[in-house]
Amino acid sequence: MAINIPIITSFVNKGVQAADKQLKAFGTSAKTVAGALGGFSLAVGTVQSVLGPAIKAASNMQESLSKVNVVFGKGAREVEKFADSAARNLGQSKQAVLEAAGVFGTFGKAAGLAGTDLATFSNDFTTLATDLASFNNTTPEEAVQAIGAALRGEAEPLRRFGVLLNDATLKQEALTLGIYDGKGALTAQQKILAAQAAIYKQTGDAQGDFMRTSDGLANSTRTLSAYWKDFQARLGASFLEKAETATLNINFLAQAFDKLPTPVQKSGSELGVFTDLLRN
Repeated sequence: MAINIPIITSFVNKGVQAADKQLKAFGTSAKTVAGALGGFSLAVGTVQSVLGPAIKAASNMQESLSKVNVVFGKGAREVEKFADSAARNLGQSKQAVLEAAGVFGTFGKAAGLAGTDLATFSNDFTTLATDLASFNNTTPEEAVQAIGAALRGEAEPLRRFGVLLNDATLKQEALTLGIYDGKGALTAQQKILAAQAAIYKQTGDAQGDFMRTSDGLANSTRTLSAYWKDFQARLGASFLEKAETATLNINFLAQAFDKLPTPVQKSGSELGVFTDLLRN
């Protein structure tokens, strides 16, 4: 028997057309998803570049306030109030003043000060650091460190600001203050109080220099920078709680992922690679 093989003269391509249509649709969907993911990544990157530093500034502020509350106790509110106006009055951010307060407050407590007296000790030295920086064309941070070193017993860093401290000078100041009888070595408490008096006596020309020159370019720039840093911290404070919650959730997910079986973790990694391919 002869087998008749029909010669197909017209190709029926409905199935292929349907498959091609689906493939194109998948390609379009994939590009849409990739575009959406790319746009999302861009948005996240933009948010991170703006909010990231702001949230960090707010977090640093929270840590500094916590330290001030511990160190100053009842005098903490006075220090914070002083810091609130620092941008305008000192050309320093609130954060910078709180950090300085942490330095000076420790020495003030060692000298036996507390409450309002301790807050005044810190605020006055912070103001002096600003004036010394303005008068000597350096930074308040350097002045804070130099004063802190002097209170710690290291006289050299403060020499660049025109302050000369030695044992004889400190003993004379302690005698003048009535806290030393002229016999033996000074105690740590006596040294701090004597150094405080000597520093103020030797920095008369610099005191008040920031306000005298606040309209100059250098101090105007410092003031503008301080206002910007304060704004960043206030902006970040609005998102700090959400950022803390998100960080806790991410840590929880990361820990949960680490507990998954290796094949599941590998699948998750492959999914990430596939997503990257779609974006390209």
